[in-house]
Amino acid sequence: MISAAPRQTVDLQSELDRVLAVQRAAFEAEPYPSAAVRKDRLRRALAGLLRYEKKIIAAIDADFGHRAEQTTLLADLLVPVRSLRHALGHLDRWMKPERRASDFPLGLIGARSYVFHQPLGVVGIVSPWNSPLCLVYTPLAGVLAAGNRALVKPSEFMPATSALLAEIVADTFAQEEVHVVEGGVEVATRFAALPFDHLIFTGSTRTAKSVLRAAAENLTPVTLELGGKAPVIVARGSDLEYAAAKVVGIKLTNAGQVCMGPDHVLVHRDDLVNFIDVVRRMVRRTFPDYARSADITCVPLAHRRQRLAALVQDAVDRGLEVIVTDDTPVADLASRERFPIVLIVDPPEDAEVMCEEIFGPILPVLAYDTLEAAVQRIRRNRAHPLALYHLGGTVAERDFVLRNTHSGGVTFDDVMLHPLMQDLPFGGVGESGMGRYMGRAGFLAVSNPRAVVHRPWIDVSKYLHPPYSPALSRLLRWALRA
Repeated sequence: MISAAPRQTVDLQSELDRVLAVQRAAFEAEPYPSAAVRKDRLRRALAGLLRYEKKIIAAIDADFGHRAEQTTLLADLLVPVRSLRHALGHLDRWMKPERRASDFPLGLIGARSYVFHQPLGVVGIVSPWNSPLCLVYTPLAGVLAAGNRALVKPSEFMPATSALLAEIVADTFAQEEVHVVEGGVEVATRFAALPFDHLIFTGSTRTAKSVLRAAAENLTPVTLELGGKAPVIVARGSDLEYAAAKVVGIKLTNAGQVCMGPDHVLVHRDDLVNFIDVVRRMVRRTFPDYARSADITCVPLAHRRQRLAALVQDAVDRGLEVIVTDDTPVADLASRERFPIVLIVDPPEDAEVMCEEIFGPILPVLAYDTLEAAVQRIRRNRAHPLALYHLGGTVAERDFVLRNTHSGGVTFDDVMLHPLMQDLPFGGVGESGMGRYMGRAGFLAVSNPRAVVHRPWIDVSKYLHPPYSPALSRLLRWALRA
């Protein structure tokens, strides 16, 4: 952690400015890296992740207090590895100029139009604590594929992982290619205010507002990947065992600390009691000793456990039905690192658990009478979520949900599949974010789509210059009506 003492504050700013200047000078010296150079950087990033696999698992486990090895292998190794490999496999095609049509009649006389994807320069990446490697390397794949340099600010809440990330990057890249800047809130604040050519931020909506304000001083374009209250609609008469397994499985993955994870479930009123019973039995059967299970990831931060416990306490104070699946007393929840799954039955819209993203293993279960009513309830929350899920139902019902809701992405008949598809753009809408990355979308997000035209064989434009002739007026009027 860097002290706020005046001299060290100046030194901090000087160091940030120095590293940015080093990267910008390197970019100016090589403004359009060849495909071979870009592939080399992608391969080095890939090799670094694979080489440090065991240390990554150990560091994240230490920072979380306990995190299942399989969760880290999936979320913080497999996902970014697939992003890097996807970029390697498609880079040649992404780099090719895109041919575009030239307007009539210029195209007939030899005009050529295309889009040239130009690297932007230096890109900043601010990553969160909940998936500390994935949310660096997944956007980094697009940054490197597009020919840019990168400065990375990891979360101070994951000190062992952040230190290891700095070690991996220093072992993999020269400082002028990719560099990690460690530190706390002050470092993050100054980092966001640097004059990057693009900034990618993953985190909370509240922090994103500060990031946008800081970036606005330099008119830095920003990609925001936030979160929101991702709903799951379970269609009437669906297989409740299947639906419960999907929802509970993600709530248990990383202790529900996933920006795209299910926030709450809407179940038809006829299925409500059975769904709750299925969830309760499923958790108890699968994890009879939940508090000691090696498969359960901890909620690592004390203030987040206290916040989750406060959401449950508010529901209790309102007289709502609250089911702690491992029977932990509500008063003891804040002390439980392996925070249990808690069901809150049919909370009103003003309950605290329904007013903000939960980001933990609490699961509100809401009853609906018609699909239209369920969709209207989702629409009343103007903060569109990062993801939406619909399980079961007919083709017509799925189409109705798709056309009458807003979210960054949608998965039907499953949960969290769409962010695993490398060829799909990933991002939010409204309060869940802006901009897209992953796959080609990540390449385009940090490229300048430069419009290029080559003049036709005949110099037509000279007839558009003063002094004007009556013939030009007749030609323009013809063009208006052509």
